[in-house]
Amino acid sequence: MCRIFIVICFFLFSSVLFGQSQWIRFSISVKDIPCEDVPKQLTLSSVFAGKDSVLLKEQFSVCQKYLEIPKIPGVYTVQIKTQLYELILVDFKIEANTPDSISLGEFKLKEPIAQLDEVTITGVQRKFIEIEADKTTLIVKDNPVLSISSIYDAILKVPGVMPYPGGGFAIGGQLATVYFEGVPSSLSTDDLMNLLKSLPANSVETIEIISNPGASFDANVSGAVININSIGKATKWLSGTVTLSYGLNQNQKISPSLVLNGRQSRWSWQLQMGYSNNERSNRDTSERVFNSFNPQIGLNSDRKEQTRNSYYYFKPSVTLNLSKRSSLMLNYNGSFGDNKINGNSVTASQSISPAVELRTDYKSRNYGMGNEGIAKFRQEFDTLKRVLNVTAFYSNYQNKSKRSNTQRISATDDYSILDYYMNINRFYLRADAEIPFEKIKFYLNTGVKYSLMDVKNIGSYNLNNSSSDIFDNPFYTSVIDFDYVEDNLAAYVDLKKKLGKKVSIGAGLRAENFSLRRASNVTSTARNNYFNFFPSFNAIYRMNSMVNIIGTYSRKIGIPNFTQYDPNNSGYYDSFSSSSGNTQLKPNFYDNAQFKITVLDYAQFSVNFTHSQFLNLNEVVVAPNSVQTVQTYRTYNNVNSMNYFLAIPVPFALFTKGLKFMDDPVDVDKMSFLYIYTSYTKTSISGYNYVNPNKGMWTLGVYSQFILPWKIRMNIDYYITSKGNYQIYEFVRNRSAFDVILSREFYDKKWKTSISFEDIFNTDQSNARVSFPNIQMNSYSKQDTRIIWFKVSYSFGKVEKNDSDGLNLPNVGGE
Repeated sequence: MCRIFIVICFFLFSSVLFGQSQWIRFSISVKDIPCEDVPKQLTLSSVFAGKDSVLLKEQFSVCQKYLEIPKIPGVYTVQIKTQLYELILVDFKIEANTPDSISLGEFKLKEPIAQLDEVTITGVQRKFIEIEADKTTLIVKDNPVLSISSIYDAILKVPGVMPYPGGGFAIGGQLATVYFEGVPSSLSTDDLMNLLKSLPANSVETIEIISNPGASFDANVSGAVININSIGKATKWLSGTVTLSYGLNQNQKISPSLVLNGRQSRWSWQLQMGYSNNERSNRDTSERVFNSFNPQIGLNSDRKEQTRNSYYYFKPSVTLNLSKRSSLMLNYNGSFGDNKINGNSVTASQSISPAVELRTDYKSRNYGMGNEGIAKFRQEFDTLKRVLNVTAFYSNYQNKSKRSNTQRISATDDYSILDYYMNINRFYLRADAEIPFEKIKFYLNTGVKYSLMDVKNIGSYNLNNSSSDIFDNPFYTSVIDFDYVEDNLAAYVDLKKKLGKKVSIGAGLRAENFSLRRASNVTSTARNNYFNFFPSFNAIYRMNSMVNIIGTYSRKIGIPNFTQYDPNNSGYYDSFSSSSGNTQLKPNFYDNAQFKITVLDYAQFSVNFTHSQFLNLNEVVVAPNSVQTVQTYRTYNNVNSMNYFLAIPVPFALFTKGLKFMDDPVDVDKMSFLYIYTSYTKTSISGYNYVNPNKGMWTLGVYSQFILPWKIRMNIDYYITSKGNYQIYEFVRNRSAFDVILSREFYDKKWKTSISFEDIFNTDQSNARVSFPNIQMNSYSKQDTRIIWFKVSYSFGKVEKNDSDGLNLPNVGGE
């Protein structure tokens, strides 16, 4: 089997590296003015399942144009649009015996029509991934593999994206930041994951993966960026999608959503609204060994939680076309969350004399409400696409949390209440200019930004009271009032240059100043200012139409999240456990470098290296000869992380047709394939005392599609992660999951249905070991990940993308 796999990979890569290219040439002429003065935009598209798909888009000004595309038999169309001239359409065919270079002749531009100057080539092959020097773009619209998925599922189908331990996404072994239309999300990890799982993927046009963000992104973005771009404007007055998802195991999960798009002559609008109700069971166990005692003392706990999370969102937006070259987008995002937790735990030790058994029952309810507004003005100054964007953003998020504990130890009961009120205000104003110089293939982006965040969190406590009356008539014996202010001023310049047809390079520099102030009634006021320059670089060499070689570098800063500074006891609490922030944390400074080779976009090999001058991670603090633990944070120095990633697609047609498969049109709707990927990540932290030798972690994954009778599509997804170390954690057991999805489309793909079986073998769990001074901990965590999902969606109307229309997906944004 291994030998067969090696042979398949050899033939696949050989056919790719030495496959034929088709050269297409044509000329453009126009009366009265030089044709070089007419700005042009080239779009290379294909037809898949009867629909056009963009393969490549670039601006040009030359009169003689040469194109290189894969030599795939089919019927193509060249479409030329101009801002001042009539539309030109030319059809041509490519066959197996077509010469490697063909001429389409001369295209004469005739007056008048007001359209964007554009060249579009449509063919037979759909391309769902676009590779550029600074990003990878997944085309979600009309993607048959993602047609019934949520946005969360779609993100995990992007090569190189994996679930991050503790929630979120990891790229190159680093936590990724999620953006909506270029605006970073300010939602908590749980709220963001709930939103992404409830939003249908067919409400999204593209998902961009920026593995090494450049100078135009905030310096505080230390890892990769996942940018989600909306579906385009409606061609009819009303279009949209209705989606219903229902999950069933021992709990119930339901998520209905509605996306509406509308358009009139000078304005367009979009509305997203939905609701999710997610019931979840969770079990956590821990074994704590306190090694400052002689003999050592062990303390074991078993905690079970039942969570019900309800989340509502309402997100309207409107785009006004003020003139042919200017637009204004207005957007409001409203959200409300209600999270209920009921849990109990047993903590016991036989090595303490007398033996200890602590039983804790706790309840908590958390209300969160967010209101956000964004306004974006876009002005194009001339036909050369010089653009100014001005964006203003404001958000307010309020959270109220109430928690009650009942503890029994040694036949004695005590009672605790922990209440919190948090108020977060964010504001930013930014201006960005895009200045292309088409004749010399040089592009300049520059901008400035000012942002302000103000956080207030008041924690009120009455701990270990002897009376349960505090539940009905609460009063507090202590209060922690925490204030945090962060303001930021930045300016950047980003340069890009094309060197011939095969090489593009980019370089950027960002100057950014951070001013932080944090204060509370239990700690002294701390102020810090950080000013630095953050360079970035990227380059791509297109060896041929199928092979790309990419290198990137960036320097970033990671300001600790305000929750890591906050001294409030916001985590789990009992007589042996509490939590607190650390006001002395330092910012993380990162140097990120990546080298990547892609073949046919889907096959790729990459190496990512990150050096962190400082890195803030969790720490458990235990005093000598004590069994009370405080979970907090610590700054580690000199942290290095290396990640390797390899992905190979294997179409099953290679077994039946051999290399002739490469000459046939590719239709993903009708193709069965196997997508194999593997990664290796190793992090080294100087100053951390590893209990066992530091070993990296391997992940092996397989994603496959099988086309079954009756137009049923079956997708199988499996991954397994080995034992090994990630940052300070040692995972002592493999972690894996096996999913199966059956889907079918009806009525010209308007109705889409699916049934999915997730974590069929119930093996998605975490078993980790970690060591700190005076304590060693072993933990186990398991959620109710084995579940059956039923999903159905109905789409009506039609949409098309227009880049000048501004933002159409309501941003779930932050600073």
